[in-house]
Formats: sequence, structure tokens, C-alpha cells
Amino acid sequence: MTVRQQVSAFMRKVYNCLLVAFISLLVTAVTVWYLYSVDGEGDDMPYTAFTCSSNLELEDQMKMSQKGLAIDDATFDCPGKIPKYWPHTGAPVKALRLFRTAQPGWDVKTIAEFHKTVASYLNHTGAKVLVGTQITCDELEDDVDWAHTVSLLKLLSRMDASRVLGLAVGNELDQLASKQGVSKDCVATLWDGYLVSKLHARMEDVRKIKGFEKLPVTTVFTAGVVWDTGAAPFKDTPDCKVNTFLTQILKLEPNWVFTFNFYPYFDPTIGMDQDGKHCSTALEKCKCFDSPECLNILSMQQTRNAMTRLTGDPSARLWVGEVGWSAPQAETLHTAMEHCAEFSGYKMLYEYYRNFIAWDLTIPESHDEAQSSSNAYASPEIVFWFSVRDSANFGVKEHFGLIETCDDSSCKLSRARAKGPTSITGLRQSSAELAAVAA
Repeated sequence: MTVRQQVSAFMRKVYNCLLVAFISLLVTAVTVWYLYSVDGEGDDMPYTAFTCSSNLELEDQMKMSQKGLAIDDATFDCPGKIPKYWPHTGAPVKALRLFRTAQPGWDVKTIAEFHKTVASYLNHTGAKVLVGTQITCDELEDDVDWAHTVSLLKLLSRMDASRVLGLAVGNELDQLASKQGVSKDCVATLWDGYLVSKLHARMEDVRKIKGFEKLPVTTVFTAGVVWDTGAAPFKDTPDCKVNTFLTQILKLEPNWVFTFNFYPYFDPTIGMDQDGKHCSTALEKCKCFDSPECLNILSMQQTRNAMTRLTGDPSARLWVGEVGWSAPQAETLHTAMEHCAEFSGYKMLYEYYRNFIAWDLTIPESHDEAQSSSNAYASPEIVFWFSVRDSANFGVKEHFGLIETCDDSSCKLSRARAKGPTSITGLRQSSAELAAVAA
């Protein structure tokens, strides 16, 4: 590199740093102004509870304080309609996951309003939030996104720092190489130091904010990184150096938490029944959370084994970043299951969600001692459901939401869609129906 190129690169970095600092200062100033001049004191932020209505109710509920909702792109457009209660239950939502703290193209006032609304929700419900920030191939965009994240963290620090569960830097980066338009140079740069350096830098910034000196930090990967890993605990290929990254970051971050997303919905190994028309076997394996034969549990066992191999600690901290089910069929489904109508039906969504709500977060022991030396697995600390509403994934429509759109006041599921008689375990008549009968 010539001297001129070195100077040019240095000046670009200086410019980026100044731009990010300016944006962070501007967003923070507008947020503070908006909170105090429009709505008064920060603790007195207005809040209107939202819950979707349904004639379907679920009785069996376990560990609801350790379950949370992941906020999708659609709900970013109506943050005042984040449910106060889990749909079809009376259980309050006690955790949220934000993938980012602003949407591309938002102006400063919109960002401030979003931050205010999130803070108000947390303040009035007592819920906590896992705050996310992006990692992409564009360093300037990443730094601008980080400026917005810092603004929200500072706001929450002033309100109550204990409301923040942790910071998630990047989401499903193990899938980056498969995304359209992503270059090999981008992927190589990310795994050859960019992700580690950015995560460490983000945490240095966070530790300067009051109350966040020991804030947990994570990067969220898919469960695919624990399968077909060769000799390493986690996948470590040129396009997906997760094992190398985790080895490095564990030395840098004492408050590290492992986080993974689990989606039997996209499992490429499951197939149709022998008749070629139905997928009953796949449905049974996908929808359960209570035995080693369940695909969710099998992947969690594999994850715990990999974590123990890497750290030597069978109780290392684990969060589940996402579980969920799409109904109707997601346009991103490209396995044999796209040919099975039952697989993406509302009844299957109901059964999967019902079992999730009833799950006590236990990871049942393996029947295969060769797979697990201890035959016992520590539970995840928290599990997030994706998502609140149906939304798009890189512009492709999916239907993982418990509510369909921001305009809907009803939940997606109903007794008609669940198609279950009142005798089904966990399903009972709603209070409205019981009142009608009594009348």
C-alpha cells in the first residue's frame, strides 16, 4: 500500500468515526428532548397495553418468566402494539429481543419515538430486553447502526440498567455466505478478524455506560453450526469459522453467553411419509419439546455437547435466540416439507406453540450415552419465540407471527384454525365462551 493509500484509508476511518459520533450525539439529544419536552419525565412515559384477542386459550404454561418475544420488522412499524401478554394466555411477557434499534431510512425523530416506546413498554411491564446490533459487509452502516444502539442503551441506563439482558452483536452470520449479493471477500473479512474486533470494540463502548460494566454479550448463530463439524466442536470452514471465533472471543469477553436459533421447520433431513402424500412422522418430531426424539431437543443436546467440548463447562450460559413455526408456508421453505400442506398448517402452528408454552425448558437426557458423557443437560436461561407478527426475511415473506399484521387486533390462531375439541390437553373454552354458555 502506498503512502497516499494509507493516508486515504486513515482519513476514511477518521471521517467514519466523526460521522458515527455525530449521529450518536444527535439521536441521543433528540431522544432526550422528545422524552422530556413532549411527555415529561422519563419515568412518566405514557403506555397503552396491547393484547390480541382470541377465543383460544392455553392452560398449560411453564417457565413463562424465562420466555420472550422476538420483535420482527413488521412490529417495528407499530411498537406500541407489542403484546403485554403472551397470546392465548394470561401470562405477561417478561422479555423482548430486538435485532436492531432502528430501521434503515428512519429519520431521527422516528428513531427517538421508537426508543421511547420500547423504554415505556419495559418501564410499565417490568420486562427486560436483549438489544441487538448488526454486523454486515458495510462498516459505515454497521457503525451508524451502532450509534443508534448506543442511544437506546444510554436511555435505558438512565431509566433502569437492569432492564437490559445483554447485547447481541450480529445474527446468524454463519449463513452470510449463502446470502445473495454477498461477496467472498466480505465473508473472508468478517471471519478473519472483523467480527471479533467489532464485537470487542462494541463492548468497550458499552462498559463506559453506567450500569453496563458487566453486561453479558453474545453473537447469535443457527443450530447448523453444531452439525457436521468434523473434529471441532463447532463448524469451522473458510465460509463459517464459528469455532475459531468462539475460541477467540471466550478469551476476550468474560461475560460471554452462547446463543443459538433452533428451527426444525427448516431441517433439510426430514422427509415425507412412505406414501409420499403426508408427513406425520416429521410433524411429530418437529412439534415436541419433551423427549430426546424431538428435533428441538436433539439440536439442543448437540449444542450443549459442543459447548462443553469447547469450554469444559457443561453449565456454560446458553440462550435460545429463536424458535418458531410458520403458518401459512414461508416462501423461504425449500425442503421436502414444502410439498406437505399439513406441515405449514395452522393446526401445526397451534400444536407447536402449545408445546412451547408448556415446555419447562428442560433438555431431556440423551438415550445414547455415546452422544453425551454426562446424560444431563443444563437448561437455557431464556428462550425467545420468533415472532410477534408475520414479516419478510430479506424481502421474502414468512409467517412465523402470532399476529398477522399491525392492523389486526385478533391473534392469528383461533379455535377454528386450531381445529381442536375442548378435550385436547391444554385447550379450554375462553372466558367469553363460558360466560355465553352461563347466560
